[in-house]
Amino acid sequence: MFLLSVPETWQAVVPRLVAASVISFLLAWLVHLVRPAFASGVWPRYGGYSWPKGKRGLWQYYSLAYECVSQPDKVFKPAYAKLCNAANQMVLMPLPHSPQGFLFLLPVELLDEFTRQPDKVVSLHAYTREVMHPKYTTFGENFVDNSIHYPVVYRELGQKLVSQTHKINDETVFAIKDILTSQLDKNGELSINMWETSLKLLTQVSNRAVIGLPLCRNQEFLDANRVYSDNMFSVGLIIRLIPSFLRPLLAPIAQRPLLRAREIVANHALPVIKERMRILDEAENSGKTPNLPSDLLTATMKIARNHTDAHLEYTPLNLVHRVMGYNFLQTWTQALTLTNAIFDLISLPQDLFEETVADIRAEITAGLEKSSGAWTHELLETLQVTDAFLRESMRWNPIGEVGIERTITAKYGFTFSNGLHAPRGATLAAPNRSIQRDRRHYPGGFNPKRALHDPTRPRATTVSREFLNFGLGRPACPGRWFAVDVMKLVIGHLLMEYDFERVDERPQNVRKLTIYEPSTRVDIVLRKRVEGLL
Repeated sequence: MFLLSVPETWQAVVPRLVAASVISFLLAWLVHLVRPAFASGVWPRYGGYSWPKGKRGLWQYYSLAYECVSQPDKVFKPAYAKLCNAANQMVLMPLPHSPQGFLFLLPVELLDEFTRQPDKVVSLHAYTREVMHPKYTTFGENFVDNSIHYPVVYRELGQKLVSQTHKINDETVFAIKDILTSQLDKNGELSINMWETSLKLLTQVSNRAVIGLPLCRNQEFLDANRVYSDNMFSVGLIIRLIPSFLRPLLAPIAQRPLLRAREIVANHALPVIKERMRILDEAENSGKTPNLPSDLLTATMKIARNHTDAHLEYTPLNLVHRVMGYNFLQTWTQALTLTNAIFDLISLPQDLFEETVADIRAEITAGLEKSSGAWTHELLETLQVTDAFLRESMRWNPIGEVGIERTITAKYGFTFSNGLHAPRGATLAAPNRSIQRDRRHYPGGFNPKRALHDPTRPRATTVSREFLNFGLGRPACPGRWFAVDVMKLVIGHLLMEYDFERVDERPQNVRKLTIYEPSTRVDIVLRKRVEGLL
């Protein structure tokens, strides 16, 4: 009797255990999702801060959060208006896809002070860990904790920029011929998807600096890096929505597209990395200087080899992760910038379109005459019309509604010089899009020559609290000079080789939550110029 009752007991208990587990699972997820609403709308800690509109509360949180991702102008405009009227307040912005579920927008007057603070007080590192979940998106937290990439990018793409220009120009010319010229019809015309073309061009050109020949021309390697860059943000977002105790179970499922991309990249990159490691070992044993390509991979290997965490950093697979990280940091943002710039150019009024194209071509022609036909860094520095146009396009099209996000890490929070206090753990940010489209800072609409008429003559790489595309303060993008040079090379060659068909209406950008991307479905028409240089 007893033996027979055991299975009967389990038969009754198991469904109850399963039901209890499912209910507990759902309740835990519900708590994870509603916690931001309670924290911002009910808890006393955040009770003294202004909201974009309406009164503080649970329902108001959900109402504003919905508007924030569906109609952001309805939330960010009143929030920015409040910031403009009082420099001694922050505005609490419900942002469901942010790490905390909300953040604080700062007035422009406090941005310089904000970004001057040391990382132990106001931390980009802490925010990056929260938003990226590097254990899953970069295959290890050391990618963020050991910021090897920062000095590498600063030195190789900043201080050594002059020596990089020749090979980057060489790859730009090759990529344009390979990707575009091969598609010309018998009339010398082609129709291209600008977003896809930008990704292809810039992945190839960027990888000439990252890992060099021949991999920068290996299509499977490039495609896998593009897949990784395209999916990294969305995977990080999905993981943020998973309760922390469930991430070890569910995050690897969300991570699968990144793992598949890594497998392909590793198949191609590991032999290159292992060969360079062998050369470094032989050079060390013989006391000779290693004969290695001058690119980001080599520079990274040299630092990783002598790093205090060399057991983590100086491994073939981790160096693959670094290569993929460089692709993420460069390709997506550069493709966005290039596509926006071309859309802005071809949608200018007819007279202004013709004038801008003619002026860009004229300054390139004049520069090439002085440089004996060589596309040098010095030539790129003289392209003031191109630089001004790029700056205006970036100003008008920031990547998202907010930027320069940081987390307050000081034990007792941080108090600004005007007395405004931000509590520990809070995320602070700038309303980028509102600032850069504020007519008080930038009168009129889109003006491709605005910088040329500015007495301060700002460059596309000049950062300020009114121009935040590359960040602000100490952590401002160290690779921005390289990025702008690449843009000038690509746009310059495209305009010297092709006539772009103008359009009456600019293709509308696509909003993904609070990020703005160029349309991925728009084709534009190019015609080969008889007087082209290629």
